Amino acid sequence: MEILSNIHMIDGINANSYLLLGDKITLVDTGMPGSQEKILNYLQNMLKSKPEDIKTIVITHHHIDHTGSLYELKKVTNADVAAFKDEVDYISGKKPASGPFYMRIGSRLMSFLTSYNKVEPDIILKEDDVVEGYRVIHTPGHTPGSISLYNPDNRVIIVGDTLRFNGEKVNGPPSMLIEDHEALKKSVEKISKLDCEVMLSGHGKPIPENASELIKEYYKTL
Repeated sequence: MEILSNIHMIDGINANSYLLLGDKITLVDTGMPGSQEKILNYLQNMLKSKPEDIKTIVITHHHIDHTGSLYELKKVTNADVAAFKDEVDYISGKKPASGPFYMRIGSRLMSFLTSYNKVEPDIILKEDDVVEGYRVIHTPGHTPGSISLYNPDNRVIIVGDTLRFNGEKVNGPPSMLIEDHEALKKSVEKISKLDCEVMLSGHGKPIPENASELIKEYYKTL
């Protein structure tokens, strides 16, 4: 699904993935295990590009619905994997998945039932690093190292699971999926101060216009 001429969303893989087109192609998040074929088919059939044209894979946070196909995509594309410093040990498998007990158990069960292999990130991101024009913003709450990616030129923000849009209003993740409610509130406040036209999230629909207004409305309810 084309969001803008240089941003495409791949939905239907549980958590949305995004292809950012520029001098290089950047993939944001990789969906559940087994999603690599859908992502690569979209790349080849819709964008007429090759797997190796993806040079960087950015992970917004370590949950399996965002990293499930990372190993396979890394193997096929040879792309550098970029993740925030506080997520690296989860993505590499040095730490078990964070979150509520049932999420940790579910992640382990999914790992057992699928060919879900861990990956050591190549690029350790910090606050205010820039990836292909997108500034890294640390937005913890859902996980300790969750990030958003903000481009001030096209006024697009990719928020991972920090926020979502149901077609009418912005919300945060379900309460049971929030690790740190106070941290999430501060993250939403940080995002609400940015000038955003388009918001793209890990779950839910894109906001194609006036994203800042809807985000500010949600922040007022916290």
